[in-house]
Amino acid sequence: MEIVFDQVIDTDNTIWPAFTDDDGVLWIDDEVEVTIKRAIVDGQIRGAEVDD
Repeated sequence: MEIVFDQVIDTDNTIWPAFTDDDGVLWIDDEVEVTIKRAIVDGQIRGAEVDD
């Protein structure tokens, strides 16, 4: 099952625009480093983990 992220929420509860590329890698539209806490997928907020 492929999950495509629409947006992600960091540990400060800031929402960042994001997308998933063809390899399943999550990208944030700004050049920042954040710790992902949750993700917005199809309009639903879900818990999220990101591998290195």
